[in-house]
Amino acid sequence: MTGLKQLLIDLAENADLQDQYESAPEKTMQRYELSDEEVKAMLAKDLETIKRLSGLEELKSNGHIQAHDYK
Repeated sequence: MTGLKQLLIDLAENADLQDQYESAPEKTMQRYELSDEEVKAMLAKDLETIKRLSGLEELKSNGHIQAHDYK
């Protein structure tokens, strides 16, 4: 599983991680060893690029990028 995909899954499931991501997104993403392109897409909330890079086709967004139907 890619780091980006795992980050999205963890953000969907973990409210504490969501809070950490909101206050320090780059620091939070460092733990997942994302590529520069992945970090840039996450910071820009570029849903189409995030879908492509993560392999998750069912991403939805309501202010936070969340992963649904990932199993």
